[in-house]
Amino acid sequence: MGYFERVLKACGTEFWINNPTLPELEMALEAGAVGVASNPTYIATLLKKEPEFVHRVIEDLIRESGSADDDEVAASLYQRAVSRPLALCEPLFHDSDGRFGYAAIQGNPRKNDDLDFLLREAEGFKGLGKNIIIKMPATVAGAQALEELTARGWSTIGTMCFSVSQYIYMAEAHRRGLARTTEKPRCLVTMLPGMFSEYLAEDADRRGLGVDGGSLFDAGVATARAAYRVCRERGYEAIVLSGGSRSRAHWTELLGQDFGITLSGELTGELIEADPEISVTLETLSPAEVVAQMRDKFPDFVRACDIDAIAAEEFRSYGPVVRFQNALTAGLDRALQEVASRRKQRV
Repeated sequence: MGYFERVLKACGTEFWINNPTLPELEMALEAGAVGVASNPTYIATLLKKEPEFVHRVIEDLIRESGSADDDEVAASLYQRAVSRPLALCEPLFHDSDGRFGYAAIQGNPRKNDDLDFLLREAEGFKGLGKNIIIKMPATVAGAQALEELTARGWSTIGTMCFSVSQYIYMAEAHRRGLARTTEKPRCLVTMLPGMFSEYLAEDADRRGLGVDGGSLFDAGVATARAAYRVCRERGYEAIVLSGGSRSRAHWTELLGQDFGITLSGELTGELIEADPEISVTLETLSPAEVVAQMRDKFPDFVRACDIDAIAAEEFRSYGPVVRFQNALTAGLDRALQEVASRRKQRV
């Protein structure tokens, strides 16, 4: 039994590998991964680790697509990249009766506020395979789309979520969708403790605040734990998926029932080799003195942890959401640049 399979059995924590190469995916599935996460930075990641694969797919798409422009080729490139883990996860999907074995895909970040586009794009994604799970931004438009997809019986992930308010908003959208169908599609909503800690660190630097790295780490973890407590208290069907892990501690400090964590290929390999102790840590309270310090110094920490601290109309402009949106857009731009470069080489 692989390490992550043992964790799932002992603690109930799902392991999803994020933006994997083929060897990383095979390693993760053997160790007990239950799903694959991805986002528009996937191609940029693969260009660093598997450039030959990316270039081969681009060449095939340019040859096959005829008059398709670079945007269309880049979109197809991402879908081809996701189709690889989608196929490898399909046996797990069938063996688990549709609970596990999903591969996630996320749409064009520049269209995150366009509900009609989100739904049209999702329809295209659904055609990739039964075990596709579609990511929607934790925004007003994203929640509307997530509700509609849930009503169709499609499984979803709410992403770009950095606050309890956003988690609740997406979980409620999922619940409304469930009320419109007899099916029970899965929904996971991301919290991103590592990215949130980075955001606070940048904020501290801008304002000249002296905050140690350990406290910033604890602050990020506290946001995920806060969302988890709300999930358990209210009995939401949408579970929390902790994403953007930056260290092994983002795994070992967040183990608990009905919770998921995404890891990079590098962290996956490190944890398999280290084989750390398996124990429930998710319900541990973050240090009171750290929480008090963070609440005193960072208004955005309060907004992240407190219920109804952010209005839905403010989600899109919330600092860490904007930061992540920019990173996703940069990832898409990198794919576009590579498509354009390969096309020029053919001329």
